[in-house]
Amino acid sequence: MGVREKGRMEEVQHALRTRLLTEFRKSGLFVGSNPRTEFADLYRSVADHLCEQVSRDNGYPPMTKQEVDMMCRCTITCQTLEQAIFCARDFCLMLQPRAAGLCLEVSADVATFSMKTVRRQSSSAGCLLDLTGLLCFMHLFGWLIGRPLRPKSVFLAHPRRDDAGPFVGLFGAFVQFGAFASGFTFDAALLSRRVVRQPVELGKFLEDLPFGLVTRSSGSSSVTEKITGAIEASISNGDPLPGLAELAVMFDMSSVTLRRRLASEGTSYNELRSRCLGEAAKHYLRNTKWTIDEISGRLGFSSAAAFRRAFACWGNCSPTEYRRTFEAE
Repeated sequence: MGVREKGRMEEVQHALRTRLLTEFRKSGLFVGSNPRTEFADLYRSVADHLCEQVSRDNGYPPMTKQEVDMMCRCTITCQTLEQAIFCARDFCLMLQPRAAGLCLEVSADVATFSMKTVRRQSSSAGCLLDLTGLLCFMHLFGWLIGRPLRPKSVFLAHPRRDDAGPFVGLFGAFVQFGAFASGFTFDAALLSRRVVRQPVELGKFLEDLPFGLVTRSSGSSSVTEKITGAIEASISNGDPLPGLAELAVMFDMSSVTLRRRLASEGTSYNELRSRCLGEAAKHYLRNTKWTIDEISGRLGFSSAAAFRRAFACWGNCSPTEYRRTFEAE
């Protein structure tokens, strides 16, 4: 990170921190202004308190973190972003009025995601929570497909508020106030993007969603992580593994650039492909009763013999020996 970019991030964090502390004190509470306090921890504390306060004022309990985590776990099982958004919509529908009503509409090449909450009145706390919810969904959707979801425009179901400025700036898009609901528009072509994340990656992502949004974005993961996720998703779904050219298109870069980025991270497509296949092979040998022929077919090998030759490099033994050793242990 360059000096200029680091300085800008520190300025943004200072503005956001000031806004959060102001809202916290307006609610009658006090929190120290120690600059060393982690921003994500401060944001989480303020959001949790405001959520309980606003929900109490509206006569219903807030959506719990466990429910948010479960919604995300449901979306990661979908095949495309469009399916994931509809999955989140259906999940929230079961929890209304505690959860917002979600909607997805497509017109020409623009997709509109909207979020409508049950609010008796607009307030600075409610506006901050709605902004947080939009950021949460924006980062979740971008993370699922392994690339940033950059909104074309953002709209809020609140009157124009000067105190919302620091958070409004995080979207990097025009923001309209006084709309019928809160939401954002984005490129409709992204709806057909495949979900490339695996359940094993979800725990780390949920640790600070969306409270670490200044220090980590949905598109900040390395190319190695993105390609690993895409390969693992294909293996999990039983699909043919994506080649280098297909991955380059998926992540909006040329094959040459993709090779160079991987090399700068100390790896290559072939190394990642081999590593993912090896880990999947060991997983199937440990956790299924599939035969060697079935596993080799699942992983796309031309024959069991070819699979055995590859496994000798991964496990320094044969697949059968690996399974016997694991069962013995």
